[in-house]
This record gives sequence, structure tokens and C-alpha cells, in this order.
Amino acid sequence: QVKFMKSKPGAAMVEMADGYAVDRAITHLNNNFMFGQKLNVWWVSVSSLLPFPPPPLCFPFPSPALTVPPQICDELGVKRPSSVKVFSGKSERSSSGLLEWDSKSDALETLGFLNHYQMKNPS
Repeated sequence: QVKFMKSKPGAAMVEMADGYAVDRAITHLNNNFMFGQKLNVWWVSVSSLLPFPPPPLCFPFPSPALTVPPQICDELGVKRPSSVKVFSGKSERSSSGLLEWDSKSDALETLGFLNHYQMKNPS
């Protein structure tokens, strides 16, 4: 869950599933840049957090395909990946692969825009 701080604009508290997830977030996000802003990520003890509201009902949905067409990056105004590796799949309905950008901040910004992006399916 994410709780945006009214008393501190630009700050949020994020509840993670476990300590391992917290460590990964700190390791990979702290001191990186996203949209020109430096990310400062650290842990806070659970006892210092205000209670979160009850979680909403959540329904699983497929994550966006990793093999993002370059025109989507252009449409959203984010940098195209510098390298794309597409994995062979069993079906035409989905695809997977690896994308690489020139910097972590480029990758973070693109991920921020593409998270929950609904791709058009002509059929």
C-alpha cells in the first residue's frame, strides 16, 4: 500500500510484503533519479507508521508486455530502450523479453509511465 504524506509534499510511505522486498527497493531505487528528482528510499519501523486504511478489493491483471513497441515510448514521451531481447513464446497472445536503457533513471521513468498502461489490441 502507498500512503502519500500531506504534511511532506513529494513523500510517501510504502508498505511492502516483507523485509526482503524492502531491502530490494532500497538497493535498487535509493539515490537514483526519476523525472529529475532524486529518490531517497529508506525503512521506517512499523511502530512509527500511522495505520493504513483497510485494503481495497484487488483483482489480478496481466502486467504490460515487456516487448513494448517503440511508438508507445514516443507516444508517452519517454526514451526508447537501447536494447531489446524478445523471448520465443508459446502463444501470440502474450510475449516477454528484456529491455535495456542507457541509465537507471531512463528505465525508472519509462516504467513509471508504462505501469498499468493499457495496450491496444486491434483484435
